[in-house]
Amino acid sequence: MLHIEPYHDADRLQTAALIYAAFCDKFQRARRLSPRLQWRLFYRLWRWKQGGSRERSFVVKQDEQVVAAFALNATAGENNAGRRPHALPIWRLCRRYGWLNVWRMYLQMAVLRHTPAADELYLSYLAVAENQRGKGVGKRLLQWMNDYAAGQGSGRRLSLHVSQRKVDALRLYRRCGFQVRCEEHYASLGWLFGQADWVLMERRCGEATCAK
Repeated sequence: MLHIEPYHDADRLQTAALIYAAFCDKFQRARRLSPRLQWRLFYRLWRWKQGGSRERSFVVKQDEQVVAAFALNATAGENNAGRRPHALPIWRLCRRYGWLNVWRMYLQMAVLRHTPAADELYLSYLAVAENQRGKGVGKRLLQWMNDYAAGQGSGRRLSLHVSQRKVDALRLYRRCGFQVRCEEHYASLGWLFGQADWVLMERRCGEATCAK
């Protein structure tokens, strides 16, 4: 049985490891760093970012293990206040991991942001553990988000960005009623992620569930 619940600090390590593994093609691009050091750098930066996040973060658990995680972002007035993050020891990190690696990963976490409109709920990320893929978990979570957004008020839209390279993800979102709002090309994201072409998709909340 899967349980969806708000993210808590006690879930931090499991959640960070899940996100790092799910988006390894984006984050594991450091130069001259061992896999262990790449993970440590990611965890330091992700923990700092999460400490002051205004997103509504959720985890999905099975037998007390985090098997999926996602975050939703609304307009500034609707998000939780968030805590003020601790100062990031940027120069110490640069000395340990290399300035290029630190700044690349810092920008990777900062650049994929979207400012939602008043009627919009934006899916910042959705990560599912590898052993849970192909079991309908993604569809179930998207339906939960649809119901959650609809409960926030009528006329809500749920939106997200997805790389054009993620063919399976695009197929899933289309089956769940998402339509392409626009296609976007960012040379900077090509340098940061190796993926320059992205799609902004959206669906009206409260509409039909995901197709089989």
